[in-house]
Amino acid sequence: MTDLARAVDGRGIDRVPSTRRFDPRRHRRVPGLLDLWLVCGPRGRPALPSAPERPLDAPAVAELVRRTGDAADDVRILTDDGARHAELFTEVAGLLGHDVLVSPDGADIRQVLPGRTSDADDGPLHALPLDRVTRQPMDWLVLQPPGLATPLPGWFAVEDGLVRPRTGVVNLPLATGVALATRADFVARRATAHRLGATAPELVTVSVTARAGGFLIGDYSGTQQVRDAGHLAALLGELPLYGADLRLWLTWPSEPDEQAKLRAQAAELAETTGATIWTPPPGGRAELVDDHRHLRALDAAGGVAPWQAHRPRYADGPPAVDATPDGLLVPRSSRQRIVVATDAPDDTGTGDSAPDDAAPDGPAVAVPAPAPRPALAMEHRRAARYGPPWLRPGQQVTVTEFEAFVPVDGELERAAAEGVPTPELFLVAHLDPRSAPHRADLLRVRIAPGGAIPVQALRSHVPARLQYLLGAPDTYLLPAGRLDRARVRDGFRATDDGRLRPVDGLDGAALRIRSAPAGVSTGGLPHDVSRWPAHGARRAYALLPERSRGLAPGWLPLARRRPAARAGRLLVELRVPRGRTVDVEATADAVGELPLVRGRAQRLREAGVELILTSRSYDRIQVERVHRVRDGGWEPVPGVAAGPLPVVLRAAQSPPASGASASS
Repeated sequence: MTDLARAVDGRGIDRVPSTRRFDPRRHRRVPGLLDLWLVCGPRGRPALPSAPERPLDAPAVAELVRRTGDAADDVRILTDDGARHAELFTEVAGLLGHDVLVSPDGADIRQVLPGRTSDADDGPLHALPLDRVTRQPMDWLVLQPPGLATPLPGWFAVEDGLVRPRTGVVNLPLATGVALATRADFVARRATAHRLGATAPELVTVSVTARAGGFLIGDYSGTQQVRDAGHLAALLGELPLYGADLRLWLTWPSEPDEQAKLRAQAAELAETTGATIWTPPPGGRAELVDDHRHLRALDAAGGVAPWQAHRPRYADGPPAVDATPDGLLVPRSSRQRIVVATDAPDDTGTGDSAPDDAAPDGPAVAVPAPAPRPALAMEHRRAARYGPPWLRPGQQVTVTEFEAFVPVDGELERAAAEGVPTPELFLVAHLDPRSAPHRADLLRVRIAPGGAIPVQALRSHVPARLQYLLGAPDTYLLPAGRLDRARVRDGFRATDDGRLRPVDGLDGAALRIRSAPAGVSTGGLPHDVSRWPAHGARRAYALLPERSRGLAPGWLPLARRRPAARAGRLLVELRVPRGRTVDVEATADAVGELPLVRGRAQRLREAGVELILTSRSYDRIQVERVHRVRDGGWEPVPGVAAGPLPVVLRAAQSPPASGASASS
């Protein structure tokens, strides 16, 4: 019996379920799924129930999700006819790097009653899209991030109009095998799993993350554990492995002791399953070859290398596949040799003549030719720092000069002269301009050895907001600490028909980063900031208007020490939990060590801002005491109880004076 059948007393889905109007106070939440209740605003666009007159665009919805939810959550939009805004919510999925669930067109959001009467139960109720005409349940639509969209299922099961958590080990189907994922890499691994083509029936493929000399296994509760070969073999028990060839799609760890452990685990997996286990060489990785939808083995330096076999002791006969020098596995029976070209053919062409409406800065071209893939090498752990704090030392870096394309959001000439706007401490570069976001302007840059890190060879835990990068082929990070090795060669402006128009006069400029607009960053600071306090909870102070003006919508400046009395202000004494504020001084020092990053941290420090409390943390900050000015000093405000900052502030501030100015 399905969940919906149980919810309507087992009557089945062929009967109209008993429902009621959606009431957010009785809504049943699904763990790991952030629910966002929206209403129809001006011109039919979605808006918050608390501000129906202000329609939301995709960045606003994404920022709202970031403020209220966990970075790993999928999002469900609780609004009627959600599919009418599929383009907007698909963009939200791309900004968040997670799936977004919406109701179909023609559906009302209702709540399923457990019995025949509305007062049968006072507990929370499931949300259900109900066809407005037939009154039958409709399934939620799953919108995947545009660059990572596939026909494969999402994190949650969608059945009979309900969303329910899956259980067990996180796995995704491959043509002949399975991909094992975790919550952090689910979206990226789903995208790469879909791109892998069918292989010979003798060859089984298992995609898995190598971690600490073992195999990282995640489950749908969101937890993950490192397991040994015996546990992995048990998970693969339904696959026909005995006597078969099993290809492990993984990246080897960089530490020699972890490599030795993983080599032993591969041998143990061969003994346990009776299969020949194929892995890339130690220190290397398996790479998806888009043109042929095959897996190619690369060595530790990023060069093409043969797959290595780990055979059980009592194997019967030779393996069914051969490892070729081209880094592929091919059926032994056919002796087929597949050669993958490293340089993409230049079939773009510029045409015989420029379009009639060509701009003065040059004719449009179809797509610039992709650049050749550079060689890689492991960098010493004491090499110059990269910039992003999560990017640990000892990464694989490019060791030959190459060219790549950097997407630009904003004015191309300004990006070349003053810096590319981004809230990150790195830039993303693509070998193939077709891998860049659709209709993005591009800077073509020349990168010296050591200036780029291939995304697919990252040896760090990647923050959740950047997981979408893991599925992108031939994509490189240009860390802020290495931008002195990248220079602008030229640029291309995207046209409405998807072509690119060359832009002259940009050659030779140093590649820089400048702070992103306020809409995508906090106070113009990067996402990777220094946090305060580092341990425990600490006391901080905020100066707020004595007359009610509410809290600032973006962020609030705080001080570590009690400031001097100031007329017309309240002194709010706060208890700040660990890591809840941005340490402006420490952030300015860190960014100051990156000369090619132009940020606002130093200007904030010069303006006297010590700490920044973002609006997403307002509800999590406790007020201990509130003071007001009297006789040139601070005195406690009587009758104000401790509590969350927004609640206490409403009680402590006076109503605004009639006709008072809106400025503070």
